[in-house]
Amino acid sequence: MINPFRNITLSIVCLTFLLACGSSERLYRTRDNLSIATGTLADSTYNSLRQLLSNKIVSPIKDTIIIKYDYNNESCWNLLDQQDDSYIQGFLTRSKERAQTLLLTRPNASVLNFREPGNNLNKLKKWDSTIIIDDSKQLMNLLFKDKATCGNSIIVVPDKRFVFIRSDSHFMASYLAQAKILEYLASK
Repeated sequence: MINPFRNITLSIVCLTFLLACGSSERLYRTRDNLSIATGTLADSTYNSLRQLLSNKIVSPIKDTIIIKYDYNNESCWNLLDQQDDSYIQGFLTRSKERAQTLLLTRPNASVLNFREPGNNLNKLKKWDSTIIIDDSKQLMNLLFKDKATCGNSIIVVPDKRFVFIRSDSHFMASYLAQAKILEYLASK
């Protein structure tokens, strides 16, 4: 026999979840969380990407390119913004330490953080001095036009194949093992 109390409780939980997660529909066309797409960049897109990055960063572009792209008017980190500023600074410090460790473990990869220009950002994105502002929106127009909650990321390997991750709040793309990247590329 079906328990009516359990069904009502489950319905309330689902409705609460749907309402709580619906704050940024105005910005984003789709709501697919962590959906992964693969493909191959056209020669012109790949060359434009490498040229754009060469103009934006000081160090040479390495074989594999891993980029996280965040958007203005984002609500992904609103809950964190409610914490004390010192807590957020600690979060940023730990994030920078993880990034340094990542660079040491991936010597053949350029790992980059970009964001759309604007001032309506969560503190985590606004205060992170390592994020490069895409002031001309060239990178956004080249690879990241389709906005997603919590930003998108991409991994581009030397043969121009890519793994694109929508709504990648924690920059999962930078932590994927080579075997997992190859698995995604093989499933194309």
